[in-house]
Order: sequence, then structure tokens, then C-alpha cells
Amino acid sequence: MNAQLSPMRFLIIALLLSAANAWALAPAPTDQEAQRAHAQGSCGSLGPGTGLKDNKGWIVSMLPGKHEFRVKGGGKVYLTAARQTVGDFDAGRLYYIVIEGAAPDALLEWKIPGSDWGPVSKYFLYPPQGSSRS
Repeated sequence: MNAQLSPMRFLIIALLLSAANAWALAPAPTDQEAQRAHAQGSCGSLGPGTGLKDNKGWIVSMLPGKHEFRVKGGGKVYLTAARQTVGDFDAGRLYYIVIEGAAPDALLEWKIPGSDWGPVSKYFLYPPQGSSRS
């Protein structure tokens, strides 16, 4: 058996290794990372969010793909009028979000496939149009 790799086998191995690296996912961004992403325009033209009002409003993501949400400490979270807990996000696009039945100290969390749950930064959350967060 020949110990050398043919150029075709080398190419296939290189492609498989690069594809494997593409599946490695980063953890959820921190507040500081969210602030930097907004400053660099990674979330579209919106400035940093100020949070939801009366547990309703909009959420934006700087990462495309599937996002899952939950409320740690009790309550339910829903995306869009279809009341989903998992959504396939486009970077920089706003999605309607509602939290129901949550305790005052409950924490909105999110994750992408392959990552751990992490808190949603207020910088990704916007009050409903026409209202301001006080």
C-alpha cells in the first residue's frame, strides 16, 4: 500500500476537516460583545436596545440560525405571533417576543445549537414601537 496521499485524497481530508471546524459553535455573546457588535453595525442599523416594556417588544440577533429561548425562574417566552420558543433568525432582523407569567426575578435565556444557555442581554431587546423604557 502506498504511504503517500494522492492530491485528491488530501483535498477530501482537508475539506472534511474544514467542515468539521465549521460545526464548532461559539458560546452566547456577553453584554460587552453585544455592545461591540452593535457599535460595529453587526445587528443592522439599530443602536443598543434598552430592554422590553411590560415583557413585550422586539429582539434582534447578531448571529444567523436557530435560536431557542426560555425563562429561567418560571414563565414562558414566545417569538412571533405564532408563539414559538425556537426561531430561525437572520442577523440584524427584529423578531416579536413576549414573556408571560414570569416572576420579577426571572431571567430570559437563549442558546444556539451546541451552546449552553446564557442570559439575553438587554442590548438585544427593544420596547414596542411608540413606547419608551423608563
